[in-house]
Amino acid sequence: MKLTIIIPTYNSASCIARCLDSIVCQTMQDFEVLVMDGVSTDNTRELAKSYNDERIKFYSEPDKGIYDAMNKGIAKAHGEWLYFIGSDDWLLDNNVLQSVFSLGIDKYDVVYGETESDLPDFCRGEWTLKNIKHNRCHQAIFYKKYLFEQLGLYNLKYPILADHDFNLKWFLNKNIKSKYIGIQIAKFSMGGASSSMKKDNFISDFYSSAYYRGNDLFSIEQKIDLAIGAQRNTRYFYVKVKWFIVACFLRIKRKVNLIIK
Repeated sequence: MKLTIIIPTYNSASCIARCLDSIVCQTMQDFEVLVMDGVSTDNTRELAKSYNDERIKFYSEPDKGIYDAMNKGIAKAHGEWLYFIGSDDWLLDNNVLQSVFSLGIDKYDVVYGETESDLPDFCRGEWTLKNIKHNRCHQAIFYKKYLFEQLGLYNLKYPILADHDFNLKWFLNKNIKSKYIGIQIAKFSMGGASSSMKKDNFISDFYSSAYYRGNDLFSIEQKIDLAIGAQRNTRYFYVKVKWFIVACFLRIKRKVNLIIK
């Protein structure tokens, strides 16, 4: 099977039909849909099952949030590629999947495009080392399934930004091949959980995480910025001191390099 589409749901009766409608009408049909439900108390189950489509599989059990549901979906997936979409999001047109998979993407591990949304410009376009602080939403990304076996599942420590954490894992790994394709994939609903919560544990962990994962990719100037960011955002005094020392060391190293040149 080419693709598994994973939809985490909880009391999604008001929107799940629009999401599923946008999927089942695709011109590319080589996919399965896993609806990973957190024991909804509305008629989400009835709506999902009303399609009578053997490709749509509905699972309902208690979970620890969106990313726990997505992790459970990964474990059940049969597709070579994985795609995650919120129940309040939808694919933009009937040819989206065909457009993506007709580009010869199998030589890559990750491909990503765009969403139709109110996201600012710095959350759009090709992801680079200069803008990794701004995530690319998973509604625009297709992942090879084996990446989650190789890099690990979504970290439940981050209830809202676990996708940013995972995206850093592949983006800062020189062995992972990724491609920006520029195609608009889905309508991303800005009213979802990812846009309603301003703070997440990942905010304080981002700078140190990026520094260590991509240490050999960043310039000294970028490393200094990350070290300063880590020092500013950590809650613990001894860690602040550690990152202050790292930033000072990098500044000295930069000055030495300039003298040598």
